[in-house]
Amino acid sequence: MSIYTQLVASDPRTGLATPLPSIDTSPIPLPRRESPDPFPVEALGELLGEAATAIAYYVQAPLGMAAQSVLAVASLAVQGHVNVRKGNLGTSPTTLYCITIAASGERKSSVDNLAMKPIYELQAERRAEYPDRLAEYKAELEAFDVRYNSILKSYKGSGKSQSTLSQHDQDALAGELADLEKRRPTPPPRAHILMEEPTAEGIYKHFEEGLPIAGLFSDEGGAFFSGHGMSDEAKGRTITMLSQIWDGKPITRTRAGAGESGVIAGRRLSSHLMVQPVIADKLYSDPLLMGQGFLPRFLPCCDASLMGKRLLGQRPFDENPGNDPALVQFWKEVDQLVRQPLPTNDCGELQPENLVICGDAYTAWANVHDSFEEQLAPHGEYTIIREFTAKAADNVARIAAVISYIESRSAPTVYHIARAAQLMHYYLMTMMRRVQEASHNASEHEALELYEWMQRNGGELASDDFKRLPAAIRRARKARELLSLLVDNGYATVSAISGPKGKPRAWKLRTDTRDDPLTDMEG
Repeated sequence: MSIYTQLVASDPRTGLATPLPSIDTSPIPLPRRESPDPFPVEALGELLGEAATAIAYYVQAPLGMAAQSVLAVASLAVQGHVNVRKGNLGTSPTTLYCITIAASGERKSSVDNLAMKPIYELQAERRAEYPDRLAEYKAELEAFDVRYNSILKSYKGSGKSQSTLSQHDQDALAGELADLEKRRPTPPPRAHILMEEPTAEGIYKHFEEGLPIAGLFSDEGGAFFSGHGMSDEAKGRTITMLSQIWDGKPITRTRAGAGESGVIAGRRLSSHLMVQPVIADKLYSDPLLMGQGFLPRFLPCCDASLMGKRLLGQRPFDENPGNDPALVQFWKEVDQLVRQPLPTNDCGELQPENLVICGDAYTAWANVHDSFEEQLAPHGEYTIIREFTAKAADNVARIAAVISYIESRSAPTVYHIARAAQLMHYYLMTMMRRVQEASHNASEHEALELYEWMQRNGGELASDDFKRLPAAIRRARKARELLSLLVDNGYATVSAISGPKGKPRAWKLRTDTRDDPLTDMEG
């Protein structure tokens, strides 16, 4: 219960004591991060779900993180082969953008290494082959140039210039050169499929010189969000391009120089970015990233930490994930898809097969769509994440198609739609929580962390003991700022000062109130 102080004043007309309005002196609640919902790994099905469970077990990492990695890799493997068509309501790529929020030390890299194993192996093979393929290209290009010059010489004759050729010979020369140009050698595509922190220009160049599929994957996603591509000057271009690729639209480059502009169509890019909570708070409070619909395209995951519970005492020392049947089967399916020739036209543009959601599956998907749409109305459950919810039904179709195709190379059924909807519900709840938490200042979360530490350590803290605090808040300046916040919000008092200016040197948590930031914000 809150503590109220009753103030009393005398009425000058009657001389009677008149109570003034009560003043609430209870502490101002600090924001508390709610415990995340468990990831519904069963909705991924046998192939993906068991692979995620195996990765989480061997790495001793949060299950949601492993599940996100597996789903994103599946999208990377599937996206070049199929689109998903929602009855007569349009066609979407099977591209998924995923984001996982996890603190440093949660073993993001180890999870990534297992989930991405077939992709890393393919890239390694392509790197090894690249020098030979480049040498072949240079030899073919040299032969092309020789042939080109030979044709020119055959028409020029003995000392004649091209301007003296007859119209007939000019037409014939142009025809031969045009036929030859069609056979001009092309350089081998880039060895890498993956990108980590690209700019908009880098993405365009990657697709111009590489395969028509790619992945934006990083176990340190903060490097992408703080890199050149997301600087104040470049952020708009980068998020616009990534949003267009997610939509399946052509991407363009406009430059002043001759030959530098162009349009690239028929490209696919899936993504999985792992970021720390402090970065996530900044992202989900960024009006540009949210308002332009960039972050609402990402499926968010934030699982409970396992740090402090990852014990080895009861585990066999010779466990080998490479022998796990669930992982072996997952790697086999991904490897087969990424090595399978991509359906392209003569211009190198993807022409994926359409997986059609029809019949009972369409009815199920339409019901899911309508349930999301109804919650976008004023006072609906999802109004605070309107941009994300508006894309939820489309993401359900994409997830269902990725799962159905990697499992059985077929279109989604009612069963796949139901599983995808279950996953989407998890993403909606996670997105709502992240947006709410991001609205709080990061310093308030750190102040709560300091409050919890003081509670566990006797309720008092002296400046000489700052070195005992968690690393992120032990610097004197940071610790004093957070202690001032606790004092200002009514959770602590200064218990000792020093020096002529009265600089605080000790603090104590208040015990004169039952209000607690650890319970004020529960639920």
